[in-house]
Amino acid sequence: MIDRYAIYSDFKDINKRFGLVGEEFTVPNYNASPAQQLPVIANKAKKGISFFYWGTNKQWSNNKSISPKLLAAPLDQLSKSTTLKTALSKRRCIIPVNGFYQWKQYSKKRMTPHYFYSPHEALISLPGIWEEYEDMDGKTNYTFKIIEVKNYSGISEYGDTMPAVLPQDMEAKWLDDYSSDEELLAILNNRSEILKLTNHPVSPHISVVTNNSADLIKPQAQVDQLGNYTLFE
Repeated sequence: MIDRYAIYSDFKDINKRFGLVGEEFTVPNYNASPAQQLPVIANKAKKGISFFYWGTNKQWSNNKSISPKLLAAPLDQLSKSTTLKTALSKRRCIIPVNGFYQWKQYSKKRMTPHYFYSPHEALISLPGIWEEYEDMDGKTNYTFKIIEVKNYSGISEYGDTMPAVLPQDMEAKWLDDYSSDEELLAILNNRSEILKLTNHPVSPHISVVTNNSADLIKPQAQVDQLGNYTLFE
C-alpha cells in the first residue's frame, strides 16, 4: 500500500504539464505523507491546483497511526462500497507526482523502500477520490484517497496493491463530469503507463516524515533476504 510519494516539480512545470492556471504554490516535497495538505486537481476545479489532506488532517490524526482505509481505495472495492462508488461517480481527482515509494518485504522485520517513477516523463498522475468534511468548528476540510490496483510489479514482496497510474491521454476523461462508471473503471484497468515505470531502492529515511530532501529519491544499497547489501535484485 502506498504511504509516501514525491512531488518536487516547480509549480510552473506542474501547471504547464496539466494545462492549469493559478497562483504560485509551494513545492518541493520528497516525502509527501499522510495527513499533509498536498496538491491535487479536483473534478470540481479542473483548471487549478487545490490542496487537500491525504487521508485526514493533522488535528484529527493527532499523530496517531492512520488507517490504510483512509489513504487508499482498492479498485475492487469501488463498485462494492456505496461510499466509494458515490465518490468515484462524483468526486474524482488527480494527484500529480514525480514518483512514489513502495516497501519491499525481505523478512518479517526487514523492509526496503523503492522509488517508482517514469524514466520518460517528469510527472505522472495517480487517480484519486476526495471527500468534504466539516469539523467541530464548522470549518470545511477536504481529503483524498489514492486508488490502488493489484500489484503489477511481478514481485509479491511489494504487497497486494500498488497505486494505479492514469494514461496521460485519459486524464481529461478521468475528470470529466460526464464520464460513466464503466468508462472510469476501464481507465483504471489500463496498464499502459504502469508498464513504463522503473524503480530503484532508496533510503529508509523516508519513514521519518520530517525528512525532506532530494537524497530520498537517490539510489541506495538495499538489503537482501540474507542481510547483505547490494544494488542488484
